[in-house]
Amino acid sequence: MRARRCANGATRDTLGRYVRDALRRADAERAAVTTTGASGTAARDEWTYGELLDRALTFARALEDLGYDASSRPLGVGTGNARESVVAYLGTALAGTSARGARATDDLRETFGDGRTRGTMVRREDAETAGGLIGAHEPIAVGGGTVRDKVILWEVLRAAYANGETASDAMETANDAMYYFGGADAPVGGMTFADAATRAVRALEIRETDSVCVPVPLGHAMGFGFGALAAFAAGARLVLPPTIGSAADGAAAREAMCAATLDAIRSEKCTLAVVDSHVTRAAAERDLGADAGYDHFRGGLIKVGSGDAIGVAESVKFLGAELLTVGKPKKT
Repeated sequence: MRARRCANGATRDTLGRYVRDALRRADAERAAVTTTGASGTAARDEWTYGELLDRALTFARALEDLGYDASSRPLGVGTGNARESVVAYLGTALAGTSARGARATDDLRETFGDGRTRGTMVRREDAETAGGLIGAHEPIAVGGGTVRDKVILWEVLRAAYANGETASDAMETANDAMYYFGGADAPVGGMTFADAATRAVRALEIRETDSVCVPVPLGHAMGFGFGALAAFAAGARLVLPPTIGSAADGAAAREAMCAATLDAIRSEKCTLAVVDSHVTRAAAERDLGADAGYDHFRGGLIKVGSGDAIGVAESVKFLGAELLTVGKPKKT
């Protein structure tokens, strides 16, 4: 994908080009995305950079064939922090179209309905709800199903669009992707997230040998830009703990989120993390001794307020390391 050409003949980058260059620059055999299961389970899986690039390009081809372009309504992504969500957001960038993310507590009918999306990608258990949205194509269902269901099966879609070429690969101009995150009515351009990733790589000195744990939502600037894209820009490994409810669900949910994050950092030997204050506060209440198994951890980022500036506020202690802050806290 070439840089986007402006009216005066100059060129500027797009997130699609940023993504494709990053994925192709990395060692194709190196681990790119690892998903972990709840503590005590064997639900761990992993894709290499070669596999991730293949899936992202495949998804971009599918989006283009389904009618997604710069002027279409966005794809609604309701699969949480599954690795398929990573593919959806990267594929959106490669196709130069748009995506709308859903938060854990969102009602999919409110978030994706009323003409807000052209179609959706959801978990199999949410396919019936998504399939009832007026004006949307059949939902892309992740996590099983049969060809008799009124859905587009994820694995069938992947097989159908593999080994082709995206239309945007052959275009002289390309559109930057747009993202509707956090329930926003106005989209944010893809290069905003690329800028966040570049700054995160610089601030944390992320290397290809790092493993970056990201428990915060991928459908948010912290999760997508400062987390996933930053890991990929450095050729590092992205580690996604299981999505367990939302901080809004109460103390028990926050404790479960903290437990899943700590388990992933320990078991996957994560050197960096992008977290929120709910995780750090819950961790501070735990009795984590010096031999708790986090000696490999060296830091990360934490969202503390509005804006996206790194290091404006005082750093936060977490697992014996310093987390650089993102945003500016409100004055009290």
